[in-house]
Amino acid sequence: MENKIYFAKVRDSAVIPDREDYNAGIDIYPCFDEPYFIIPPHETRLIPTGIASAITEGYYIQIQERGSSGSKGIKYSAGVIDSSYRGEWFLATSNVNDKPVIISKIEFSELSEEIKNLIENAYIIYPYNKALFQGIVHSVHNEIKRDVITFEELKKLPSQRGEGSLGSSGK
Repeated sequence: MENKIYFAKVRDSAVIPDREDYNAGIDIYPCFDEPYFIIPPHETRLIPTGIASAITEGYYIQIQERGSSGSKGIKYSAGVIDSSYRGEWFLATSNVNDKPVIISKIEFSELSEEIKNLIENAYIIYPYNKALFQGIVHSVHNEIKRDVITFEELKKLPSQRGEGSLGSSGK
């Protein structure tokens, strides 16, 4: 297989991920049939994308928030698409807000100001036609060997930090 990512639509309405040449991430869009998708506060839902992929062995895709989703308290959980995975991509999407997130196909700008304000006060709105997350292509580093040793042996290996945990560096 040539060094590339092959994308296929699982659903006809899916948007194939793309990016501008100067950007690191490929934009990933939701793809669902309903007029909207609601994520309750402090919950995680799997959002379908309608796409599947094959990527050259030795690479994987790391899923990350975009600035527009992260700034709305929409976070991604569990973020790797392996080269061997051929199924539909689902985006594990977490709402860290105190009110529901609605990913909506409905064009709210066409509603009256009163109705629009009611909806915007009740929900965090994210447009359906905007990329929800982005995928960053990385190399797999399989050349790194693995070995199992005891914890006592591990503690004897040189380290500037040692067992210092959060906050131990003083930075």
